[in-house]
Amino acid sequence: MKILICGKGGCGKSTVSALLARRMQKRGKKVFLVDADESNIGLYRMLGLNMPEPLMDHLGGKKGFREKTKTSGVMLGGPAQLFPKNLKIEDLPDNCIAASNGIQVMSVGKIHHFGEGCACPIGKLFRMLFSSLNFDDQDLVMVDTAAGVEHFGRSLDGQCDHILCVVDPSYESIMMAKRVTNLAKEANLPVSAIINRVTPEIEKDIRPALETVNIIGHLPDTRSIFINNLNGNPLDPEMPEIESICDNLDELLNTSSA
Repeated sequence: MKILICGKGGCGKSTVSALLARRMQKRGKKVFLVDADESNIGLYRMLGLNMPEPLMDHLGGKKGFREKTKTSGVMLGGPAQLFPKNLKIEDLPDNCIAASNGIQVMSVGKIHHFGEGCACPIGKLFRMLFSSLNFDDQDLVMVDTAAGVEHFGRSLDGQCDHILCVVDPSYESIMMAKRVTNLAKEANLPVSAIINRVTPEIEKDIRPALETVNIIGHLPDTRSIFINNLNGNPLDPEMPEIESICDNLDELLNTSSA
């Protein structure tokens, strides 16, 4: 099962990704977490890891990637000349994978320098990689995306089985969740939402505004998560709210595989 985690900037996508990855791993899932956000670098510290070499860098950066993909077959969308068919996670370069207690994390690419150009090659690399990767049935693949909905425009979501939208208590985030729901329907993909950083009072106010969105749980506005994120420390997934979300996520996974 491949889950794409999206939402507006600052809503907590990486925090939710890290908490879900750690909790689902403790439930016996084999978790592969893909960092597809070209700007954010905090995901790894949330899991107690150092960031591995981004795959784009391993391929020689954007310049090297363009050189490797300018043959006609690859430019027409065929990934075989860059990645073999039925590529396995273990076939990826070791220095591009960070691993900890059953969780494997990789970065597709990052923006490193002023004036280096847009992130389009990183999106193209993601599509090529995922169209070649062959995951086992027991694998849980989660993709932490960049902010916004550009990945829908680039059809990155077509590489996944379920869309999970993170919503914080703001008008922009609520509108983003509704927009994501509509775009997911156009792509014929199921979509769910997690409300993040809410108190019980705020949750009562925000749920009616999301009446058209399938909500599978909420995460509280806790000081411990704030302090750990502020100091770059690993997050503790031991909270009843994340357990409830994982219960609902397991149900979604079982329904999809039935």
